[in-house]
Amino acid sequence: MSATKAEFGSGVLFKAAGVVYGVMVCSGLLLLTNVLVLATPLLGPLALAGFALTGPSVVAACYAFNRLLAGEDSSVFSDFLRSYRRDFGQSLLVWLPYLALLTVIAGNLISLPGSNLEAVAARVGLVGLGIMVGTAAVHAMALVSRFGFRTTDIYRLSIYSMAANKRVSLGNAGILFVWCFVLLATTAWLVPFTAGPVSYLLCLNSKPLLKLVETKFTEAAD
Repeated sequence: MSATKAEFGSGVLFKAAGVVYGVMVCSGLLLLTNVLVLATPLLGPLALAGFALTGPSVVAACYAFNRLLAGEDSSVFSDFLRSYRRDFGQSLLVWLPYLALLTVIAGNLISLPGSNLEAVAARVGLVGLGIMVGTAAVHAMALVSRFGFRTTDIYRLSIYSMAANKRVSLGNAGILFVWCFVLLATTAWLVPFTAGPVSYLLCLNSKPLLKLVETKFTEAAD
């Protein structure tokens, strides 16, 4: 019996190249949709309002990357734009409370005086709290990109998911911690070049969590 002929595009290198290309395209789209944040040194505090648009862009990236991971025969570019238009309103509502919490935490970290033991312990606690809030925000963005739940349910599930799948939560927290540490140790200008790969890693690590939510909180169509 003759061996089955391999189909074009089924090789490992071809698939790896597709992933790299998809990450590059999504990185460019994340850069474009967050251009106000990058313009902060030029525009001043007014440009900080651009952080509000980070939520919709992250949701769109999650949607595009989830389809890429699922092997869907579609374009990362078109998937990103489709989700950005469709989920903009809800993703903005979901993201803003997390953004407010992260802003308060960052403000306290910056203004915390002294370098004694109490101040160091407070900084460690604030960093840990920030990582937890960031992880919950990542889960919320991933849920918005995948499901049509109500906004209040997204908040509940983002908290529930922290304990429901500890491996995913710890993995996402670790990714965020390492990313923030690298940025602090080098320069924040690495954000535009690393946001795409980091988003892809977060989506890859969150696959079991999305499967868990799909199994427990959705019904299969007849």
